[in-house]
Amino acid sequence: MSLQGLSVAVAFGSRSVEHEISVITACQAMPILAELGAQVVPIYITKSGSWITDPSFAELSSFRARLPEAGEPVLLDLATGRLRAGSWSRLSRPRELAVDVLFPILHGTFGEDGTLAGLAAMARIPQVGGDTLSSALAMDKLRSKLVFQAAGLPVLPGRAATGIAEARIAGGELGYPLVVKPNRGGSSIGVGLARDSGELEQAVRVALEYDSQLVLEPELAAARDLNCAVKRQEPRVSAVERPFRSQGLLSYADKYAPSGKTELGAGPGKHSGGPKGDSADPRRELPADIPEAAREEVQRLAVAAFDLLGCGGTARVDFLLSPSGELFLNEVNTIPGSLAFYLWAATGVTFPALLEELVNEALAPPDRRTLALPANLLGADQLLGKVGTAG
Repeated sequence: MSLQGLSVAVAFGSRSVEHEISVITACQAMPILAELGAQVVPIYITKSGSWITDPSFAELSSFRARLPEAGEPVLLDLATGRLRAGSWSRLSRPRELAVDVLFPILHGTFGEDGTLAGLAAMARIPQVGGDTLSSALAMDKLRSKLVFQAAGLPVLPGRAATGIAEARIAGGELGYPLVVKPNRGGSSIGVGLARDSGELEQAVRVALEYDSQLVLEPELAAARDLNCAVKRQEPRVSAVERPFRSQGLLSYADKYAPSGKTELGAGPGKHSGGPKGDSADPRRELPADIPEAAREEVQRLAVAAFDLLGCGGTARVDFLLSPSGELFLNEVNTIPGSLAFYLWAATGVTFPALLEELVNEALAPPDRRTLALPANLLGADQLLGKVGTAG
């Protein structure tokens, strides 16, 4: 395994409520990329949206005391497709970073939602992961649900709302209890349960702090959460896990703070291929103790959802399993926390092997043609007749 000679820019942070989780995932991946021989360029996007770089940003210790605001400014030149670091002055100019591939490790808005993929495409910089459309669609819970439903994949019914009036209408149609979610969000942030119309207003108020559009679904009582990761190359699917809930819904604390505080730095050791102590992780059952038929169906549907949206890189597909054995596709996370390396490790794919595969996938020749742009049709009077002529 080797990424020798490649320069990999890892973008992380950003204007997202999942900012700190992005920092953790990036700081798990960057040392492994360096061990594989890559020259790693950390690009930290602050909560205010500034792009800055510093070699120390590859280490989690740089973020423990406080989130940095100072660093060398990073500029993306869309015309030349170059990343540059530094500022313009009479004495100096920004230096070129000579990046071969951009590795976005941005959870949530302004990253996982396809915005960075669009910038990379405009700048013609190879990027790890899915394109703008697949990323944006996966991030939109309501619209991806409609796509899955149209393709015959099992999903719970859902309704959109932008305020309490529409939410009350949804409650009348779907019944209570209702799960209320920000439509474009992650890590269970802003998700609430309304057991009746009296609790609905508070759940809607909280969710609207994170997105202008909400999606409401009926609660699937006593359901088990199941997750499975997918990628392009074999093995395409990972082992299936069951994350544990501490209460009615799987929460941010269940995912990241089982001891009452967010776990900073939990991750793979040197070339270990997986986190230390996974077998004793109180947050999950891995592999999930479910019938083999259910496991195979989770894996089949995970691949179907990944391919239907046109995803790239690695994604984690989340499901709900009812007490009666009904399986429902919940959502697709195109940049999952820790890149779901623990699921791949349980499948026999080490973290270094996963990272190398993702980078090489991004560097593979594109499957599409480059547009052949004609000369100036206006100058040649070939568009809509001569200048000044009424159409």
